[in-house]
Amino acid sequence: MKERMLAVAAVLVLALVGCAGPGEVLKFSASADAVPAPEKAQHALRVAVVPFEDLRADKGTIGRYQHYVETRVDQLVPEPGSAAEQVTAFVADYLKRAGFQVTRVPSGAAAGSADVVLTGQIESYWNEAQGRFFRTELTSGNRLVIRASNASDSSTVRTSVAGDATTKVVCFCLTDLEKLNSEALAQSLSRFLGDVTVSDRGLKPKR
Repeated sequence: MKERMLAVAAVLVLALVGCAGPGEVLKFSASADAVPAPEKAQHALRVAVVPFEDLRADKGTIGRYQHYVETRVDQLVPEPGSAAEQVTAFVADYLKRAGFQVTRVPSGAAAGSADVVLTGQIESYWNEAQGRFFRTELTSGNRLVIRASNASDSSTVRTSVAGDATTKVVCFCLTDLEKLNSEALAQSLSRFLGDVTVSDRGLKPKR
């Protein structure tokens, strides 16, 4: 009898951890189209967006998925390219939806006829899915430094913004976390646009 109970216990343990093993690498995307469109700017400034600089120590991953009752942890990597590319693309697309005329220019390249050159830094950027009993807890967060350099008077506006979002789902799908991440990024961009106003063909701090 004792041997039978031990055998049953062993089977249960194997059932619980049978899927454990090396974590997978999951491609993780962000899209400005996944969030409500921002309020349109009154004046369609020409904005040149320069690639953001990633200041994080670990530039390869942007999150993880911890499975429930398993030791496996999946790593989330940006799609496409890098975190800097992902955030830069999101910023450009979000500003387009806000009514600005946006072009993306390489670092160090001339901005042409742009009214504003937008640069930035990624101080933090992380997404996490944590498996729990009958639910998965999702968190997304970011902290960005954004600089707007105005061509009309050579002035610069610098602001630090952050976005974070959390939710819980019963059945986890990676797209749930991707949408949450997009919402957190949109939160940061909305705060940036809320801190500035269009004046004299440039972006100036609100007084």
